Amino acid sequence: MRKTIIFPILAICLILLLPAFPAHSRGLLSTAMEVEIGKEVRDEVLTEYDLWEDEDDDALIQELAQTLVEYAQPREGIEYEFYLIESEEVNAFAAPGGFIFLTNGLLDFVDRDPAMIAGVMAHEIGHVSQRHHRDAIEKGLYHRLGFALFLEVLDIDEEWVEIGGAIALMLIEQGYSREDEYDADEQAVLTTYRAGWNPGEGIIEFLREIEKEYGSGNELGDIGRCIASHPDTDRRVYFAEIFLEEVVHSELFEPRPLPTYGQSD
Repeated sequence: MRKTIIFPILAICLILLLPAFPAHSRGLLSTAMEVEIGKEVRDEVLTEYDLWEDEDDDALIQELAQTLVEYAQPREGIEYEFYLIESEEVNAFAAPGGFIFLTNGLLDFVDRDPAMIAGVMAHEIGHVSQRHHRDAIEKGLYHRLGFALFLEVLDIDEEWVEIGGAIALMLIEQGYSREDEYDADEQAVLTTYRAGWNPGEGIIEFLREIEKEYGSGNELGDIGRCIASHPDTDRRVYFAEIFLEEVVHSELFEPRPLPTYGQSD
């Protein structure tokens, strides 16, 4: 999303640029808490945007989602939900707890190519499976509140859901760290490869198209926009290709057909 929903840019920069918080405070946010925060974010997004209502588009997304979730790294307690929202922006993003959003602008950009859409979706699943939101929320809560108050807030439903949701929205708005983006790209490569879909035609091709259309320092949603540490698109392509080579040499590829667009009745 490009709209600042709750806090100004300065707040998220301060939170993300502060030193890492103590290791003993990691993991205090349970999966159930993360899901509750994600529901708060989901409701905020669906208040901000209308759903994109197209049967063929939705059928394609849901069929891709079913396969991707099957082959993605599992997380106990996470049940993914996928939403198409109405926006001309080329964007996709994940909320904590497995709530994933794509815009009709993204579908238009890739001409509804199933391989590239699958790559983008697998990238967003990767942010959830790798717990990028939870780590950022814990860090943000710790630095905003201090450790003692952090523990108290986790026992007060309204407080931690509201504050955690605000931090998650800022993360979606401003983007992930360089390391998290590389990590999600690798998860996209691995998930689509295991699903039997060529990552070179998926997330890697999508990143190439973004670079071709908008340049390496593009400013496109989660897929390419972040604070200064965000990796340029050409570097993401480079590292994704290296990772794909490693996967090819370590795992057998069993190709399967992708869903085709326009399957709904």
